[in-house]
Amino acid sequence: MESVMKSHITESTDFLNPHEINLSISILNRFKDEISYEIHGGYNDSESCIIYIYPSYKCENDADDIVLFKFESNEKIKHGDVLGSILGLSIDRQKIGDILIGEKFTYFFVKREIANFIEINLTKISKYNIILSREDKISDLPKKEYDYKKIVVSSFRLDNLISKVFNLSRSKVKKMIDGELVKVNFAKETRAHFELEEGDLVSLRKYGRFRIFEVEGSTKRGNFVVLVRLNK
Repeated sequence: MESVMKSHITESTDFLNPHEINLSISILNRFKDEISYEIHGGYNDSESCIIYIYPSYKCENDADDIVLFKFESNEKIKHGDVLGSILGLSIDRQKIGDILIGEKFTYFFVKREIANFIEINLTKISKYNIILSREDKISDLPKKEYDYKKIVVSSFRLDNLISKVFNLSRSKVKKMIDGELVKVNFAKETRAHFELEEGDLVSLRKYGRFRIFEVEGSTKRGNFVVLVRLNK
């Protein structure tokens, strides 16, 4: 940010998750008379984004620091395989944006500063050879797919919801929460009694994510009927 104000140039962050973006915005807003910023992740529904920071007198951001790659999909190649293969090239995790797996092609976003290195060195995902290419169009990106599950809960405690969604015992869930394996809206949460709300996103390491999509009502016994959306 200092270089933006002193040198009058545009800078960009690495990829940030929504929690990190919110924290960054709270800081950037303190300097709104001197700088402006834009948030982009490469496409409209992006989860990981970078923040472009530029002098306030500029009408708009003039930088383009995101590159999109694609390769032919293989049903045996999963999200974790793609991420692991890129990280295996000694790439910083924050240089990598969203990874989208479609029926025909798999896409992923990276910072432009590592694009040439990725293009030359990423020839395999797991044990499978790939042919990597840059992609300029985002119109063909696969849509994110979800599963939905309806549960009945007595409260919106974090340990209670996780137990119901993943069919785990409350005691096991509490140990996972104590072990810092749980995040709520991308921030670590170590309180089992934490009260969730509609729209909250919960992630449990090695099990996946779910969002409290809708509170549909209550039963005669006073329990809550909740529809949760799970990432496939």
